[in-house]
Amino acid sequence: MSVALICPSCGTPATIHRAPISLCPNCQTPWPETLRLSAEASLARHRTTRPLLLTVGLYTAPAFGALLLLLLLMAPFNAATYTINGEAVSGPEFLRHAGLLFATLGFCALAIGYAIWRERWWSRWAIAAFWVVQLAGALGLGWADAGLGGAASAVASLLLVLVLVGWYVFGKENVVEYYRSLEREDAARNARQPSRRGDGA
Repeated sequence: MSVALICPSCGTPATIHRAPISLCPNCQTPWPETLRLSAEASLARHRTTRPLLLTVGLYTAPAFGALLLLLLLMAPFNAATYTINGEAVSGPEFLRHAGLLFATLGFCALAIGYAIWRERWWSRWAIAAFWVVQLAGALGLGWADAGLGGAASAVASLLLVLVLVGWYVFGKENVVEYYRSLEREDAARNARQPSRRGDGA
């Protein structure tokens, strides 16, 4: 992978194969900051590919979010089977007790799918938010059902999943490198925007 740049000082084209990028190879003039950031972000981005589980999430998260929201829309009409803590309840009752939780999870899942699709660096935080909401909901429903014991049981049931998700999005080497490249790309994009606004003024 290489990036082609034209030096704004000498007008000579240069092909860059690796970062860091500092000086024009022809005239030895430092590259402008916005051009340097953009080129380094492009080089870093093309070295990384979307990790497998994020690709799976690209398809499953929107489907899951849409399903949750569909169930909520059907709840006032009691058009599906609803349970809370394993106990069958009516749709309106489910909506009263778990509607906010399901709506939040549904929108989080849709946000995850969108962010992965658009390759946004904040998709990892959307994933983290989904599981924090899941934990909070499980704690609340567990406490309402069986007090402290129910809340502790809810945490225990999710603990392993939470650890694995946290390790995957914040600790696994290729995933961390993927998100680092997205952050560089976003920083380069933001650095170019002020100059574009200034050129149009």
